[in-house]
Amino acid sequence: MSAEATAANTSAVLSFLREVRAERRAEKRKSAMFALYVLALVGAVWGVPLLRGALRIGSEIGLGVHSRTLVDTLPLWSPALMALATLLIARTGAWRGPVVLDGASVAWILPQPISRGPFLVPRFVASAGLSALLGTLLGVAAGYLVAEDSSRSVLLVAGAGAWVGLGTALAGTALSAFWVRFPGFPTPRQMALLWCGVTALGVLPFAALLWNLPPWVYTASTWLTPWGWASQPLTAAATGGAPLWPVAMGLWSIAVAAVVLIAVRLIPDIPQEALRLRATLAERLTASIFAMDLRQARSSMRASRRDGLRSSRWPAPPRSRWLVVPWRDLVALLRAPGRLVWGSAWCAVSIAVSALAPTRSGYGPLILAFVGVCLLYLAAAQLVEPARLDSDDMRRSGFLPYSSGSLALRHGIVPLCWLFALWVLGGAAAIALGMAAPGLLVLLTALPGAVGTALVSAYRGQPSFDLLVGAETAMGNTGPMQAAFWYLRGPLTLALFVVPPVAVANALGSVGPYSTAWVLFVDALLLFWAWWTARKLYRS
Repeated sequence: MSAEATAANTSAVLSFLREVRAERRAEKRKSAMFALYVLALVGAVWGVPLLRGALRIGSEIGLGVHSRTLVDTLPLWSPALMALATLLIARTGAWRGPVVLDGASVAWILPQPISRGPFLVPRFVASAGLSALLGTLLGVAAGYLVAEDSSRSVLLVAGAGAWVGLGTALAGTALSAFWVRFPGFPTPRQMALLWCGVTALGVLPFAALLWNLPPWVYTASTWLTPWGWASQPLTAAATGGAPLWPVAMGLWSIAVAAVVLIAVRLIPDIPQEALRLRATLAERLTASIFAMDLRQARSSMRASRRDGLRSSRWPAPPRSRWLVVPWRDLVALLRAPGRLVWGSAWCAVSIAVSALAPTRSGYGPLILAFVGVCLLYLAAAQLVEPARLDSDDMRRSGFLPYSSGSLALRHGIVPLCWLFALWVLGGAAAIALGMAAPGLLVLLTALPGAVGTALVSAYRGQPSFDLLVGAETAMGNTGPMQAAFWYLRGPLTLALFVVPPVAVANALGSVGPYSTAWVLFVDALLLFWAWWTARKLYRS
């Protein structure tokens, strides 16, 4: 078909769609305006007080002493944070993509002889606009927090934060177009290199807190990467430094504009198979969220990821049948190293927070003890992913000669060993740095309980209809609160039983036999809870 005929068909189809979808577009505009109104109202009523509360809590636990150091290291941690945000936004292209169509459009409109650009590009613009709005709001919040610690003009620093958030969101959304247009990009090795680069940037601010880095490190951080260019206006607004920030701002603007323009040119060439897959996933994900089935939503996102995993001969299959389940779990984690990395990272942060707890004053030790326990749960939750896969699909473990309760406990062997090794290494590092805390020993004893609560969450199944409906009370419907407690019952129970002995040990400066006995009893109780939850799920 000639270009003139294709252009005529495109114009006719778009005109027809504008006519038949006029009422729906008006409803969507009303919904969008209402959503913006609710967002502004919630931000004004809850957002600002929460930010102020976070600052007050930070001062209570003693972070205010280090606030000047955080501002001085802004040229190091802001590029790392922006690089991480850009990579995470771009990574959503693996399941969401910059263009999401409905099933009817994919099935009936795209196969027609029309130009795809006028049909797809406006949707990309809408997606980029929404991402830019959210990025700007988050940038304003980050700028407000920095301004509170820098004693500079709040409006000036918040405006610089908005600029940073806007550019980061646009860059991440544009890069997601590359993810969708080229299904093989990036390869697992390239993805690992990207994560290593972001990790290297993230190590610099922590190194600056421990040692005095030379000035050339700060200069390299702000000029060798595009995110360093983006951070200079914020640095200039917060500290008065970065004298060449207009040049860096211009370079960042050119880089973002170039990436966005390239993405616009790539959008019409996105394969129809990719659009069809994401349309199906979007409908499935929406249904899962409205049904409060977060596990099905996560499975939908995972279904679109094709990381090209290859089989490996290491570790070799065990000869003892007692090691079959741990071997399967270890292979699964090695084939998805992101779980190991995130689990190790949460564990390391938990150790650092727990080591700092005794040095705080007021409510600081209790708050940090709670945070340390929750982070320990997050570490265990990352490592029990094989158990979660087995609970989602019974066929994966149907050939094993174990009951569901016994299988659940066997799934905890590898996470427990991994966390124990990390905790021993982290505790040794804390002792070497003179930051040994009695709470670290309590949390080391509580590792089986943390793995047990993670297994409870892995085998919780789907929420019941009665749980979502709730009951009408004078304070409103209890359904949302019941659903939230149902999803969070694992970490809340762990914190309820473990935080008090951790806080008591930090307050007394030693771990008594009664605290140890109590934590061991809690470990046995939580492991029994995991066993019972798995048997209840499968009735076996």
